[in-house]
Amino acid sequence: MSVSVLAGEHRASEAIVDAVVEISADGLPVRFAVEEKLRAPYPNELGHLDHHRRNLEPIGHPLLVVPYVSMPLGHALTEAGWSWADHQGNYDIRGPGIRLSQRRTNSPPKPDRRLLPAGSGSWAIIRYLVAFSGGEAEEPNATALANQARVSQPRASQVLGALAQLDLVQRTRRGRWRPDRPALLDRFLNEYPGPGGTEHYLYSLDQPSAIAVSLARRDAAHSFAISADVGPDLVAPWRRPSVVIIYAAVDLPIDGLGLTNAQGIADANVIVRQPRDRSVFPTPSLVAQVDGVEVPLADPTQMIWDLEDLGGDDRLEAAGELRQWILARH
Repeated sequence: MSVSVLAGEHRASEAIVDAVVEISADGLPVRFAVEEKLRAPYPNELGHLDHHRRNLEPIGHPLLVVPYVSMPLGHALTEAGWSWADHQGNYDIRGPGIRLSQRRTNSPPKPDRRLLPAGSGSWAIIRYLVAFSGGEAEEPNATALANQARVSQPRASQVLGALAQLDLVQRTRRGRWRPDRPALLDRFLNEYPGPGGTEHYLYSLDQPSAIAVSLARRDAAHSFAISADVGPDLVAPWRRPSVVIIYAAVDLPIDGLGLTNAQGIADANVIVRQPRDRSVFPTPSLVAQVDGVEVPLADPTQMIWDLEDLGGDDRLEAAGELRQWILARH
């Protein structure tokens, strides 16, 4: 087998590709149009990529290259008509008279180092920039972000400078900052270390969504926020939630909710966290109306992170839906 990269710009109809490679197996050369992405698509995004895949076909057989492709996503990509390869050495490449497949690892790569700025106010600033969807006249400056994250203006400027070096924000001539929201969200999800703090595992015979509503009725001060699975389902309905993660700012009045201690996360359907990272609580607050009750929700970026952390193909699909909801907000 041999692989050669064809030089020159390759464009057809509406598409321009990152590269064109020619793969020869048993003397038969097959041309592939390479589309490289910084992250793998969520399963629910494959339908949106279908138009682009068809545009690539006049150049070569569409070949998607991303950092990592899980086994379920690999099957979905193949069924959707894509050949694919990842940076870990996994691939499934198909064309006339050629089929090459390899699975070297089932584990996603761990980042060698954290490139996003960490420390005081960093995650709050990043979350706010991801959520920002106003016009150019409303783009935030360092002072506004400092007030949002409750840090000093020099600290906010330091975080913004670090993000600018990563090409995740751009400073305008008006002294404001324009975020690359999709890229910033993906980097956050890849590098966020988690909320920290304490965690308690509980079990209830009631549905997790019912627990969230009952707690909202008891705690009018909204000193908590609901995350996966219930929170994402209230924003973009997707499945019957089997777990609820509750972020508590203070000790919660959970007596009388029918909760019992669970031995561990595998036995729990209620997880209560008192997080060290307070940016999980969005500002301004985000609430969902359920049967006339306001249920406070965790920051949407946190809900996606929790879905991915809990795991499962259906949760990854829900994470994709929530990602689209965040980026489409106006």
